[in-house]
Amino acid sequence: MKLRVLFQILLSVSLFVSTTSYGQASMELKYLKVKKEGYDLQGTLQVEESYDKQTKMLTLTIKNEYKHDLLLFHSRLNPKLYVSRYYRKDGKDEIDRIPISVSGDIENRKKIINPDSTHVISIDCKNWNCGQVSFKGAFTGFLVDKKEEHIASGTLWVEGKYFDL
Repeated sequence: MKLRVLFQILLSVSLFVSTTSYGQASMELKYLKVKKEGYDLQGTLQVEESYDKQTKMLTLTIKNEYKHDLLLFHSRLNPKLYVSRYYRKDGKDEIDRIPISVSGDIENRKKIINPDSTHVISIDCKNWNCGQVSFKGAFTGFLVDKKEEHIASGTLWVEGKYFDL
């Protein structure tokens, strides 16, 4: 009886850990280029990719754990963040890539994420007729001071988790 209770507790704990950490990754900005000296640049970005099968929403959540504001900028000429849709046609796998705005606002083209704040990008997949979806690509993040002056910049690669529709 004690062994059975212990097994159920271990199973519950492992299930809790696996569901709470699914899709999360703590990442640093890669290839950090420092423009201004004298700032503490320690920190990470907490990035989570998820898909809700009930609402058909694909979501990318970025939490700024740096001590400075993070500026995300969407370039109309060179978008680098995509939603990939995976199809199977005539026995072949096909990919359709849709460029998306990392700022979440194509008109303004920039988004500032304060320290300990979160930015969410949601994509509605309701009328998509494909097998899987994922986020792919990279974007540049700029660490800025309160005057929005550039302290440092780096690249974050979203490697993409595949979600079945």
